[in-house]
Amino acid sequence: MKSELIAKIVILLCIISILVGFFNIDRKTQHKDIITNTNKIAVMELEGPIAASYETGFFSKEANASNLLKSLKAVALDPNIRGVIIKINSPGGTVAMSQNIYNQIIKLRKTMPVIAVMDDVAASGGYYIASAADRIIAQDGTMTGSIGVIFSFIDYHNLLTDKLNINPVVIKSGQYKDIGSGLREMSDSEKVLMQDIINDSYNQFLEAIKIGRVDRKDNYKVQKTDLDYNILKQNADGRVFTGRQAQKLGFVDITGDIDTASQMIEIMARQKFSNSLKVKLVDYSKQNSFSNYFSSFAEYESKNNSILKSLLPSSMILSKRPLYLWE
Repeated sequence: MKSELIAKIVILLCIISILVGFFNIDRKTQHKDIITNTNKIAVMELEGPIAASYETGFFSKEANASNLLKSLKAVALDPNIRGVIIKINSPGGTVAMSQNIYNQIIKLRKTMPVIAVMDDVAASGGYYIASAADRIIAQDGTMTGSIGVIFSFIDYHNLLTDKLNINPVVIKSGQYKDIGSGLREMSDSEKVLMQDIINDSYNQFLEAIKIGRVDRKDNYKVQKTDLDYNILKQNADGRVFTGRQAQKLGFVDITGDIDTASQMIEIMARQKFSNSLKVKLVDYSKQNSFSNYFSSFAEYESKNNSILKSLLPSSMILSKRPLYLWE
């Protein structure tokens, strides 16, 4: 019986090895296709909350923040890319991951044009990332803005002590080691500390937009709407705008869609590289066939977890972290 089990395990491992081999061949072929064709515009997407994710590899959702960051880094090493379009549909997310993507876009736009295209929502961290691009395009009805920071905690100590008669005991090395714990009420001094974190993260947000949009200088011969720093500060109180409102205020350059972006970036790429340049759009984050073949298994595996997450506010799922997030 034991020998039969071992034999089955060996066979299973062999099958997995064969499949992985096919995956590697397919991935190399796809990568070869990416690097051999010349003069391309890389199109990539950001979908959903922004956070560091370990869902990369075979079964990953290609539009998550981690995979977008990987795609941006890959573009920087591809000598045949002449521009980047990033489609954003996100309410925002964690501060650090938003900054990682923002910084990578800022680096990229020194060597090629970058356009951010807003979909249904590109708010808070979604706008933070978009502000790094040379141009921002939004639909008239896109929800954007929500410039600010939120830090959420759950205080359930009354439920434990008053309703369930449970008295938590915490041993800690310092006064603030369990700051934000739901096992007790937050003290006034802790609120001050957390507010200082919020204020610093907020100032980083403003500085990023100032660098990305207020202080930007380029000669691209496509529509550009300037953002005044005083207008930025007046409207950076968490409020949201439609794409049309954002364009009038200077947070967005033009209203339009992916076709608008395609036309604009071709003009920008020709100006940057060559007047006779011909480019084509390529999906730079396209899944390989191995990943597509097994994606249904991943979808089935995470279905219940996704349903649960959809019922919870993102600030609760990403709690105990400062967030550039609109809910």
